[in-house]
Amino acid sequence: MHNIQLIIFLFVLIHHSLASIHLENITVTRGENIKFHCHLPENISLKENIIQWKKVRFNDDNLIISINGKIPKIFEKFYQTFLINQSSSLEIFHVDKEDSTTYICQTFETQTILCQYNLVVLIKPEAPLLTINKENIEEYQAVTLTCSSLKGNPPPQYIWYRDSVLLTSLNEQVIMTENCSIYTLNVTRFDNNIKYECQIWNQALTIPLRIEQYLHVKYRPYVNILEETPMFSSEQNHIRKIIGIEYEQQNLTCHYDANPSPTSIYWLTNGTTIVSREKILYIPRLKSEQSGTYTCIVENSIGKVNKSIYLDVEYSPRIRSIESHILVNHSDSVILRCLVDSKPLPYKIIWLKNNSEIFRDNQLADLHINHVERNNSGLYTCVVYNRFYNNQTRNSSNTIELIVQSRPIIETTYSKIAAEIGQSVTLTCRVIGQPKPSIIWKHNQQIISCDEIINDICYLYFPKITMQDFGTYQCIAENLLGKEEWTYTIVVRGKPETPKNIIISEVTSSSFKVEFSPSFDGGSGSQQFIIQVTDSWNSSVITQQLPFNTYEYSIK
Repeated sequence: MHNIQLIIFLFVLIHHSLASIHLENITVTRGENIKFHCHLPENISLKENIIQWKKVRFNDDNLIISINGKIPKIFEKFYQTFLINQSSSLEIFHVDKEDSTTYICQTFETQTILCQYNLVVLIKPEAPLLTINKENIEEYQAVTLTCSSLKGNPPPQYIWYRDSVLLTSLNEQVIMTENCSIYTLNVTRFDNNIKYECQIWNQALTIPLRIEQYLHVKYRPYVNILEETPMFSSEQNHIRKIIGIEYEQQNLTCHYDANPSPTSIYWLTNGTTIVSREKILYIPRLKSEQSGTYTCIVENSIGKVNKSIYLDVEYSPRIRSIESHILVNHSDSVILRCLVDSKPLPYKIIWLKNNSEIFRDNQLADLHINHVERNNSGLYTCVVYNRFYNNQTRNSSNTIELIVQSRPIIETTYSKIAAEIGQSVTLTCRVIGQPKPSIIWKHNQQIISCDEIINDICYLYFPKITMQDFGTYQCIAENLLGKEEWTYTIVVRGKPETPKNIIISEVTSSSFKVEFSPSFDGGSGSQQFIIQVTDSWNSSVITQQLPFNTYEYSIK
């Protein structure tokens, strides 16, 4: 029990001394000599105290090296000590790793610490070794990199680099042991052929020691589809959509990243038909029916991956009419239809009649004509415009002939013609109608054919009139819808006929207005008109020529 109390007392005493005496740290390179010096206080008499040097070891198994400057013979090749004039020293020869500890100079009796040194023997670590725990590494697997080095003192610090970039914040990924650093990471394809470097350093080194390894990661293909020229694109149902233009070239490139290299690559259209087994899908001249989903499939030993893109082919308007010509009866209604297939939809639709614009709309393609007249006949052209994604404008057109069917109509301005015997005379009968009417002449119940028909005009020629040629001639035009007649009379040149349709109006006390229609001029080519005014007081005759059909007369 006494011995136990004594040990506790000494521990407290030494602990107190350690707290009061500065512990000096000293570093030295392995193989060198080191000397510790301790100046003794004035109150420590060499005659009354024994001075010792002690090497602290684990488990309180401390080693007494010297007492009052004397060293046991077995230690002489390792240590040398001196004690002269209040000064004591301890020299250690050819220091090694096991010499790294605390050295204390103290009194033997009271265990009073006079000096203490913490010696660190610097030893260069061996060249590091970097190992990888797997040979065949696949993406998303956990891989362990172990960087190890032996015999370094103090133990070296470990630093990790990825492609020469310092890796920080690795606390959760790195485990440190006495002789190694273990770095664990989940690899991706971006780690393939990446250099990982381990550097070690301690105070014995002037520059760090380093070692590197390249990771070789196997991974399934990563696929993307690239178009040759930038174009408008969007995404729908997770599939990118691009736009092409009909008749232009379109190339799609199946860009992939895979390790190992692909064993096969091919293109599908709309998920079924193989259209190519090359990396680049060439479409030299796009057609509208080639719109659809194009899928590139790439396969290697790790897996098979596909990537799709939707190609939407824009094309110029396509116009289809039901008929190239339409027959319609006079006064009926008709719809001219312009059936349009266009991508994108039209932004402008124009109707032309005989090359002149008559209607414009942004969407309506049908032209409605109510109560058609004969003058509605003609060539109607539907012109449709659309605009591609790149602002190119395209148009297409189609022409429909509208034929208005009507009974014959004879257009003429006269019914009598005057001539003299031997004079040449031509009768003209202009006829319009659809279907084209047949035209004949009748004279004295005899049918006479047209001498010539030009531009719907039937000509009947009389080179020299005879007495038998005078009389009436009927121009008769007929088609499926009806019949029309007009009577011409050839008479002997003579006096003009009396005006007709005489109307007197605007009568006042001093004036009135006379209107009339001239009658046949008798063949003279010009006429003079005479107005005779008669009342109960007098009468007067106006004999000057009247140039118009309307004449105003005032009395003054």
